[in-house]
Amino acid sequence: MLKALRRRLALLFVLLTLPVLTAALGAGVWLYRQQQREAADTLFLHTAQNLCDSLVEADSVKDSWLAQRQQALGGLIDLQDNGIPTRFSLHNRQDGDTAALLEVAETQAAQAGLDLTGGETQDNAVYRFVTFTVTDTAGRSWRGAAATLPRGGADRLDLLVLQPAGLAFGVGPALFFVVLWLAGAGLLTGAGWLLAGGMLQPVSQAWQRQNEFIAAAGHELRSPLAVIKASLDAAGNAAPEQQERFLAAARRETDRLAILTDDLLVLAAGEAGALAVHPGPVAPDTLCIELYEQFYLLARKKGHSLTLDLPESPLPPLTTDAPRLTQLLSILLQNALDHTPPGTPVVLTLRREGGRRPVVRFGVTDHGPGIPDASKAAVFDRFYRGDASRTRKQNFGLGLSVARELARLLGAALTLQDTPGGGATFTVELRET
Repeated sequence: MLKALRRRLALLFVLLTLPVLTAALGAGVWLYRQQQREAADTLFLHTAQNLCDSLVEADSVKDSWLAQRQQALGGLIDLQDNGIPTRFSLHNRQDGDTAALLEVAETQAAQAGLDLTGGETQDNAVYRFVTFTVTDTAGRSWRGAAATLPRGGADRLDLLVLQPAGLAFGVGPALFFVVLWLAGAGLLTGAGWLLAGGMLQPVSQAWQRQNEFIAAAGHELRSPLAVIKASLDAAGNAAPEQQERFLAAARRETDRLAILTDDLLVLAAGEAGALAVHPGPVAPDTLCIELYEQFYLLARKKGHSLTLDLPESPLPPLTTDAPRLTQLLSILLQNALDHTPPGTPVVLTLRREGGRRPVVRFGVTDHGPGIPDASKAAVFDRFYRGDASRTRKQNFGLGLSVARELARLLGAALTLQDTPGGGATFTVELRET
């Protein structure tokens, strides 16, 4: 499902960005054509002016030379001597299209200020040059240039130069822009695929965690339910004096199942952002004393000595959620009592470090076997147990993951260090506000 979603997101990205790429390349094509047109106009102007300069300086003009210039121009040249068409003149052509084009060009030149028809008296000693554009009967656009060139005395030459203004989009530039568009489309597709993958990576990880969570929860639920069912079946078939033993086993597993359900609800609510906090003033000394009283008898029952280590003077109140903090420290105390050998001490400590932003630290220290460095990060994972075989069923491996979720909710830092001499020390650090 995530792969299909990734393909759809990548396709959406391409569909949104490809028009931008197309528009950008279209603007590039337009600018390229504009530059081509400007370059062609400039080249035409220089060509026409060079032709005029050559005619002014030449003693005589050969038709072959004009033909070569016309061929290089790729257009048409009309030359008149004192208003009389020379042999190299468009007036001598019989086709109607050329005549029509010549007429339109002479009219346009006249509008630009230069009469080539001989209808007006002109000063033959003045060098006049004008440019214009015309459109022929077929709708094609032409660049035009006209000039009257003094030849000494009363003589002059009338020159008309025409060149097609349409620019053919060459195969090379067209292929370049097509390749550029294809390359851009490919890059956008790749970028869309990578971006979609990056966007879906948290979803994929959450999906994987959810599947692992459901699988592990199902595995853990199966064991107590099987014990409860077997105990109840045995109690139903046992003698009255044996029924209590089987019912007690069912009650123990029911209590474990209730704890597992509560832990799962805390983790699920935390992941969904549904866990709420209700901050208020909390006296850290009083909270530690209450925890000590709550766990003292349980510690003795499990063969541990529980010690409370408080500062000499009372600490100022903290602003936090007292029930959530109590639940967090209770998990750490229970974890210390469950995972250390009987006879080893457990210490609940409270410290405060001053400074610009004072810090209050709650510590739970045990002197058990400790936790290897390779497992220090994993102990906070869900359903983690130190024994890989997962044969110990006194706990479900959810306590420390719930503690981490509660610490995150309270804005506290939960850390794990080795206890000097052996064991583990869990520290909850809260900043005073």
